[in-house]
Amino acid sequence: MPTRKKTALAAGGENTFEIASRELLALEPLFTKPITKTGLDSWAGSNGVREGLLANTLWGTIRWAKSLGKPLSPTLAEAFKIEHAHHQWILQPRPGHPRFIDLLAPHPEPFKWDGPEDDSFFRVSFMAEAFEGQETRIRVRFADHIGWEVRVHVQGRSYLDIEPAERRFAKPKTRLVLEPFEVVAKPYSRVVG
Repeated sequence: MPTRKKTALAAGGENTFEIASRELLALEPLFTKPITKTGLDSWAGSNGVREGLLANTLWGTIRWAKSLGKPLSPTLAEAFKIEHAHHQWILQPRPGHPRFIDLLAPHPEPFKWDGPEDDSFFRVSFMAEAFEGQETRIRVRFADHIGWEVRVHVQGRSYLDIEPAERRFAKPKTRLVLEPFEVVAKPYSRVVG
């Protein structure tokens, strides 16, 4: 009769899953502040379990001035699509001429959530898994068919854009916090012909 392997118990009688779950719940207060490397480092401290939970993660933020208004979606996060992919080299065996092919391997969309907001900015934060040394790409774009409030505080005719539209990087050994992606208003240029 097959037996089920027992999960390792810590000194307090908790299994590894219970310990990880408890530590992840302790991470929740960080979601009420802008995500920073300092904040994550402080949370992890010298705790090996927390360090392990964050090791293969990357974190980011999309932010914009409140004067630009809000998207007309149920949540702020639904107004954006975040594409996550990494470059992968695959050996293509061919008689006499093997070669490597560079593929862009897509990942699931990162976990994203609203906030935090403050007096100046709305924010959407996100987190994804990424591994050391991977040549990674994060691309942020507006979701299809989501309008935005009329921006009454922006001078002249303008449109919204995201800067930069993407970031490419090699994932370091530890967790990574990207510089914010910014939603900005750009003036329409008048084409004179």
